[in-house]
Amino acid sequence: MFCTYDYTNFPEVRVVFNGIILNELDFSLFTDQWIKLYEDKKEFTFIFDMEDMGLNHPYWAYRVASFISDMKKYPKQYLQSSKIINVSTFVRYLLQIVFSVQSPLAPVTIIQNDGTETLINP
Repeated sequence: MFCTYDYTNFPEVRVVFNGIILNELDFSLFTDQWIKLYEDKKEFTFIFDMEDMGLNHPYWAYRVASFISDMKKYPKQYLQSSKIINVSTFVRYLLQIVFSVQSPLAPVTIIQNDGTETLINP
């Protein structure tokens, strides 16, 4: 599986990525759990751990941007903030694609492998 959601410390939700998105099913497994969090109507934060993420095709970055656009249509935003950790140079490139196409739903802190932090506001 491309990613796993850990709800142990809810309202902090940890999403650990492993490998690459292989197909539409992998992508849906990622987005369906995010949608479920909105359907629960409880505020939450994300920690996205990118340490073991592979070299995903940039196509998926555009799909994430489109998904974020769709999530903005919800009448209330339950996501309060996100922290993206263990970000490699390549993942940083993919995140630049995502956030150049679509601003985030909530403030995002990106922490690269070298410790550099970047804050992106909606």
